[in-house]
Amino acid sequence: MSSSSSPLASNPTEHSQVVADPLAHFKAVPWCAALLSDPAIIEIGVPDRRPLPNGDSSLVRKTMNSPTTARACVTFYRLVKPIQPSSTSSSSRSPSFGGTGELSPAGGSAPSDSSRSSKAKNPNPDPKPKQPALSASEALLGGGGRPNGESPQNPFLLFSALVDLGEDCQSFPGVMHGGMHGLLMDEVMGSAANAQTAHGARTIRFTTHHRRPIWLPQILLIRGRVIRKVGRKIDVRGTLEDKDGNILADGEGIWIAIVREPVRSNL
Repeated sequence: MSSSSSPLASNPTEHSQVVADPLAHFKAVPWCAALLSDPAIIEIGVPDRRPLPNGDSSLVRKTMNSPTTARACVTFYRLVKPIQPSSTSSSSRSPSFGGTGELSPAGGSAPSDSSRSSKAKNPNPDPKPKQPALSASEALLGGGGRPNGESPQNPFLLFSALVDLGEDCQSFPGVMHGGMHGLLMDEVMGSAANAQTAHGARTIRFTTHHRRPIWLPQILLIRGRVIRKVGRKIDVRGTLEDKDGNILADGEGIWIAIVREPVRSNL
């Protein structure tokens, strides 16, 4: 995985998305711009939605690439320092990032009562740019490290995507179809799994937990990260989040690394 000094290094000039400049599209939205300005981001990319001659990935490249489905999408990834599970919550079903469980816009942790009182005593604290919290999901940000198969040469990166979804992704009026939860997370979680392999990986098990209705149209933040790797088996977690950092859905799955047989001579 190559690093770049510019987070726009992978921005393609041709992508066939509905929006001509997806990156500018999301940067015009304040909470998306805050996420994309994170200095820890290694790379930002605009996914290529041009059809392939063999029809591969046509569901995402064609069906989910229209003015009323996925109008625009950008992806980005970064290193993370795994968090320690709290004593009161062992999964993302009870979001508690930062210890308060109270989320501010763009997923940032809202200040606790004690921090509010300390600010009142010191009305002129040193100004520091506020970065949004990565996620309220402990399951997503936990794991990793050498005991879980992570190595400095191939770390468990946090993969993310912003996608602007339209009304044709709905089931009930105004509510996103339940099957879309898995589709969106599978794309990002699969990217995280693929980064751990030489020849890609395929899903062998995937479970989705629906937390809240997802109203459309809406921009969603999709997260995915490997938390454990044992041999060819890759354990991945994912989330669907809104602009306020709420976990709308989360997923867990197992991917298996693809092994390509070497070409053998018939002689």
